[in-house]
Amino acid sequence: MHIILTGATGLIGTATLHHILSAPKVTKVTILSRRLVPLAANNPKVVTILHEDYTSYPPALLADLKDAEACIWAQGVSINDVSKEEYEKITVDYPLAAAKAFAGLNDPFTFVYVSGEGAAVTPTRSTPNYGLVKGRAEAALLALQKVTPSLRHYSVRPGYVDPSGHPAQEFMPARKWWLKGLETVVAPPLRWFWSGMVSPAGELGEVLTDLAVGGGERFDEREKGVEEEGRVLGNVWLRKLSAMKAARGKGSE
Repeated sequence: MHIILTGATGLIGTATLHHILSAPKVTKVTILSRRLVPLAANNPKVVTILHEDYTSYPPALLADLKDAEACIWAQGVSINDVSKEEYEKITVDYPLAAAKAFAGLNDPFTFVYVSGEGAAVTPTRSTPNYGLVKGRAEAALLALQKVTPSLRHYSVRPGYVDPSGHPAQEFMPARKWWLKGLETVVAPPLRWFWSGMVSPAGELGEVLTDLAVGGGERFDEREKGVEEEGRVLGNVWLRKLSAMKAARGKGSE
């Protein structure tokens, strides 16, 4: 299976790429990136395409992606690092443009959008600003799916992405000094007392890959953490998926 990956130099993208490289179901991964990806260097499974404009996918680029069956959209930025307009563009416009362009590559085509806990398709007064924007992206992708028969979309909402112990940490972006200090204080109690809000990086990378290769079927909205007709998946459900896979793996030993 051929998968497209964006955000491969970021925390979530690095964890996902690390898992993809050893995933037997994925025979090829095409990375769209503005710069080279050290983790992918000299790996025969990987093709890296340097791409600048994430609102545009010309015919020549789509020809290079012609046999792709899924995309993991892990590209993103902190709302604190860019202007409001730029955050909206990166968070909403980029993935929506890609989903529109990629949906014609295969039928079905699975598009996995990395959103975040706190996002809301139907916001309330307590929805944080980043959640409003990510929620708009989720809503736009849901609307696109309704008019695009080939598209199978998931919006996944990880919580605090915990890179501790991940074997590819050297390839992950350096954390800002203030964020490192905050994580030193906040991360341990989160891991112990609020694990539903923690997303271990390795576990998340594996779940994102599994969703991409899984065929895009809906999940049961009656399950905790599953919303919007089985297309929006909260961190509680992502952790449950990982636990179920681990249990199946032990059962087959």
